[in-house]
Parts: sequence; structure tokens; C-alpha cells
Amino acid sequence: MPYGVGPRANGEAVTPAPGQLSTPSFLPDAILAWNKTTNEVTVEAGAMLARFTFFFTNVSSAPVTINSSSASCGCTTANLPDLPKAVQPREHVEFQVQMNVGGKRGMVEKTVTISTDKGDQVLHVVTIIKPDNAPMSGEDRSQNLQIAQADRQAVFREDCARCHAEPARGKMGKDLFAVTCAVCHESEHRASMVPNLHALPHETDAAFWLAWITYGKPGSLMPAFSQNQGGILSSEQMTSLVDYLVEAVPNKPAASFTKATGAAADGKNSLH
Repeated sequence: MPYGVGPRANGEAVTPAPGQLSTPSFLPDAILAWNKTTNEVTVEAGAMLARFTFFFTNVSSAPVTINSSSASCGCTTANLPDLPKAVQPREHVEFQVQMNVGGKRGMVEKTVTISTDKGDQVLHVVTIIKPDNAPMSGEDRSQNLQIAQADRQAVFREDCARCHAEPARGKMGKDLFAVTCAVCHESEHRASMVPNLHALPHETDAAFWLAWITYGKPGSLMPAFSQNQGGILSSEQMTSLVDYLVEAVPNKPAASFTKATGAAADGKNSLH
């Protein structure tokens, strides 16, 4: 029995019950039998592309028309035949999905939706990128610094967003600090102009941290993290980050976050 084929995979057409839509939301296994719907590959650090092979067979008694494909991200595409394509009963179709992983790290997950006249099939593709033990080259680091100095919000866009924006989604407190703050302030290769938050030459409190996170520091590499200022953090995320910093860097008795909000908003606690 082909992979994923249910007990109705006997060549019979699926007939909807009275009152139901003739096209189901999701494609039944009794129409197209897939080799797999989740595909995972491992690539070396520095690889530009990851490729995944999928194939399916029309196990129904009627043609199935593949109308289109769409991906959850522009970096991923399905290399299907010219569409629309009518797949005849018992016809076998094989194709590749390609993911651009240039500059990415760790695990990258995307989806591809194949839409047919009988319903949709969602395919999951997962790329595991092996860690790169080599430090960033001096040339790459210098180039990144030049970009950030010209536009400190650039770290949240295009290729930079993979390291400085995407990891922050859904994270709060300590976990958020690790991916948005520590990546620069506690990096092994921390730039000389990036301060050590645990060794600041002045006192800090909740208002100080809120102002820093919200507005950043113009004329430096420090971006504004507030979504209202073109950053990536919601007010809830900023609150959780302030709470964590007050606890983790207790240079001054912690002021309440509610009272600190007004002081931060008028800029009285700008960075030194």
C-alpha cells in the first residue's frame, strides 16, 4: 500500500455527502498518496540552498488538477511542472522544493501548500544547518558594522533580520534577552563600542532600561526596539525585558515599571 493511503485508497472517487462542499479543505489520502509530507535535510554551514524531493501518485479513479503552489516564505519554492496540470489516475509526479538558506543558522522550518481541484496538501520542509565553528571574518564584521552605523534599524531587515528579528518572535523575559540583547552585549566577539551591561559606569533602573529599549541610542549601533519606533518588540515584550534587566543587573533599587513609564517617555533617562 502506498505511503499515507487510507482504507478508501481503492481507486474510487470521493463523493461528498449532501450539503457538503464538493471540494474539501484538505486533500484526502485516498486521492493523492504522498511519499512523505514532512521532509528534513541537513546542510553544511555556509550552504546557500537546501533541496527536498517529494512525489505523489493519483490513487483515485479520476484526474486531479494541480492548480498552484504557495510557500510560507519567499525563500522557499516548489519546482512543479507547468500549472495547471491534470494528473491522471495512477500517474506518478515527482518534484523538488528548494529553500534558500544563505546566511541562516540552526533549524529553519517552512511550509508549501499544493492546491488542487480536490483540496489542499500542506508540505513541511525542515533544514538543519550545521554550526559554523569559524568566527565571522573581519571583513564581514566590518561590513556589518558599516551598515549598522549608517542605519541602526537595518538589523531588523533583510538578511540581518534572521539573527536580530526572527528569533525574538514569541519570546519574553530572559529568553528574549538572550536573542535580542545578549547576542550583541554578551557576544564572545563583542564590538569594542558595544557596552557590557553588567559593567556600566552609572546606575540603572526600570526607567533607564525602558528608555534604552524603546528608543535605542541615535548615532550609535543601538537600535530602537519598540514597534512604534520601527523596531520589533511589542509593549508586553518590552515590559518583560525591563523586568528581567532590573533583576539581572541590579545597579540601583528597582523602580516600578508603571512609575518608570512616564520618565522614559520624556527621554530623561537617555543612555550615556
